[in-house]
Amino acid sequence: WSYVEGAKLSPSDPVQESDERNSLKDVVLEKRLTESLKRINPWINDENLRKVVRDLTKTQYANLVEANQTIWTQINQCVSVMQDLGKGNKGQTVHIIDFENLDNNEFLCTNQFKVSGVNQNIIPDILCFVNGLPLAVIECKSPYITNPMEAGIDQLMRYANRRNASDEEGAEKLFHYNLMMVSTHRDTARVGTITSQMEHYLEWKDPYPLTVEEVGAAEESQDVLIAGLFSKTNFLDIMQNFVVFEPMDGRIIKKMTRYPQFRAVQKTIERWKTGAARKEKS
Repeated sequence: WSYVEGAKLSPSDPVQESDERNSLKDVVLEKRLTESLKRINPWINDENLRKVVRDLTKTQYANLVEANQTIWTQINQCVSVMQDLGKGNKGQTVHIIDFENLDNNEFLCTNQFKVSGVNQNIIPDILCFVNGLPLAVIECKSPYITNPMEAGIDQLMRYANRRNASDEEGAEKLFHYNLMMVSTHRDTARVGTITSQMEHYLEWKDPYPLTVEEVGAAEESQDVLIAGLFSKTNFLDIMQNFVVFEPMDGRIIKKMTRYPQFRAVQKTIERWKTGAARKEKS
């Protein structure tokens, strides 16, 4: 992932044409999104390019989960626009992330990225963008405070306005695009989703296809989580293939794979590719 200081992604006063954002309310890096969409879909015309960007950034949703599920679906199932590519005006598929060619995407991380909410600003410690979309939020706490892991998770829930929605204490739109939320202190880290309660944040103890020994850390370490979740291959694989939205007790729950499931699926696929899982016909 490349790195840009958060202050350089904030709007100037007054706003300049070169700014990455026009307002602190903007959570998507629209110029980077536009450039990425054009790079991945070089055939797209300017009108349709603006339409896709507008649909991804300006659409209104009833609540956070509806927004997150809709945008996740758009990213994974692509969107369609009407355009003539030489054989008449037909529906054409627009890819938002290139899952086939990782290097065709932009992976960017930043720190202290200020976002304006309804009632106050929030400043997450680390944000991770893919093609200008904020897909991961990481909150880093001092190990010297009381219950630092719980404090980090509580902060993430406040940012997403999930402690008490009527308080409007966060910047919910930032999490419309979110894949995962991480709380970390010293060497320990846990990951959850936008609907995870405190007890559902868990460690990621296997950096597959690397080993814990190759990472050079203990199983519960921050390094293992970063290697296992934030490698470009694993991050996009989880985005595309290891997330489900399921109804439970009258509401929708977003679930992301845990490391044993992810590892088991990868190893099974590898065995099929190498022929190790084939059985002799009787």
